[in-house]
Amino acid sequence: MTEVYLDYNASAPVRRRVREAVAEALEDRYGNPSSIHRPGHRAKVLLESARASVAALLGAHAEEVVFTSGGTESNNLALFGAAHSHASGHLIVTAVEHSSVLQPAGELERRGFRVTRVAPDHEGWVSPEAILAQVAGDTFLVSLMHSNHEVGTLQEVGAVAKGLRGRNILLHCDAVQSAGKVPLDVTSLGADLVSLSAHKLGAPAGVGALWIRRGVRLSPLLRGGSQETNRRAGTQALALIAGFGEAARLAREELPEEGGRLLHLRMRLEEDLLAAFRQVRIHGQSRPRLPGTCHLALHGLRGEDLVTALDLEGVAVSTGSACTAGTVRPSHVLQAMGCPPDEVEASLRVSLGYRTQPEDLVRFLETLRRIALRHVRAAAGGG
Repeated sequence: MTEVYLDYNASAPVRRRVREAVAEALEDRYGNPSSIHRPGHRAKVLLESARASVAALLGAHAEEVVFTSGGTESNNLALFGAAHSHASGHLIVTAVEHSSVLQPAGELERRGFRVTRVAPDHEGWVSPEAILAQVAGDTFLVSLMHSNHEVGTLQEVGAVAKGLRGRNILLHCDAVQSAGKVPLDVTSLGADLVSLSAHKLGAPAGVGALWIRRGVRLSPLLRGGSQETNRRAGTQALALIAGFGEAARLAREELPEEGGRLLHLRMRLEEDLLAAFRQVRIHGQSRPRLPGTCHLALHGLRGEDLVTALDLEGVAVSTGSACTAGTVRPSHVLQAMGCPPDEVEASLRVSLGYRTQPEDLVRFLETLRRIALRHVRAAAGGG
């Protein structure tokens, strides 16, 4: 059975040219980038080339990019690193942030910091005015994602940055889902800290980056070495970073055409879903979203059951739920959006990427219709 993969927001398949870059680094760049001998120098050259590629994806300076183990570490470094220089104070997050922002914020709250969680509208969009209205005299950080990992809703980071200008408040932006999918430029974005993750771009998992604007000082999470200009100790994972650099280069090169292609595919998919199912809601439909993200609820069906049934037929999608240690919890994003429990339970996320073709979406839709029809027949028969 040919597999149809429609879960790019979770992780993208590793691209061929990225695999080649990783293999080359493993074969030839075995030196430690911190060493002064020739093998170390060759490794250092590759490291800095990858750093420049990641920076170019953001329109940034290479020396502002700090490599991490992924988006989770980048988000943790942003929040804990910013809070370290404050004995107390106030930070603002949105209620739809990724758990790697919400949980550090919760930990800081337990340590005595004040945390404000700003709610979105029913489409997952958070008003910049609602965020700025919460700023207080002791506010030192605002964390606002660029796009939501479940619904795909794009946030107005630039408007929040404009409102914070001159107030000595750091703005962190989790751009893990946006990088390589929509244009990102740190100058227009206006943030001070931007988180990225390689495996969303078609590179291996285990590497990411935090862009830190020149002049911004963060306390490091990891200590014990002077790597990453004293901002993240530990020998760099050079092969993974090489893959990250190549994936960033490819994403930047292909973005103008690929973004439009994915948007066309998603719009056609949503038109077909609305035509095929009477009881379907597409979340975030009235707001700008990532081009390849479609989040829907099929009322009367359980998203978890649909994911399992689709998987048995070779189609991989996900629910709107976060899975942790084998347990499924209701999506905090949909709950924050005010979705009723039955709608939260009925949700699916379909996310497209560089391999997605029109026939993949045709197969998904046909398979989903068959599964839904079986459910209706079973319910009518009492089974």
